[in-house]
Amino acid sequence: MDGKILKKKLQSLDIQMTEVAKRLNISPQNLQNRFKSKEITLDFLIEVSKAVNASVYYFIKGTAYENEFLQPDNVILKEPDGEFIPNVVDAKNQTIEILQREVQDLRSDKDFLKKIIDSNLVKRNPEEGTEQI
Repeated sequence: MDGKILKKKLQSLDIQMTEVAKRLNISPQNLQNRFKSKEITLDFLIEVSKAVNASVYYFIKGTAYENEFLQPDNVILKEPDGEFIPNVVDAKNQTIEILQREVQDLRSDKDFLKKIIDSNLVKRNPEEGTEQI
């Protein structure tokens, strides 16, 4: 995805670019430099989508990139000369890997929070509803 498209999509969300940069933990200048890029990485697009609470699909919807992400899995994309289009396959594989990592992180967070809740429940006296000292 082109950085100009990303910038336009962010502007349509009515969020200040300085706020977006802050949420991404990068400088506003760094964000402006990303907008000048001809290729925004999928990882960065996911980071941005999380930072502004929008789906990745929001950023590609209505762009030339939309069709690349909506291809059925059983369709083999080929160049006119018969060669595979590696960018689409690589992008899908990267997306799968990122989502698998996110699922694992969420499971870890869930387990951690469950331990905290369980330890707090053990501290409470169930008959009186007060904490034991």
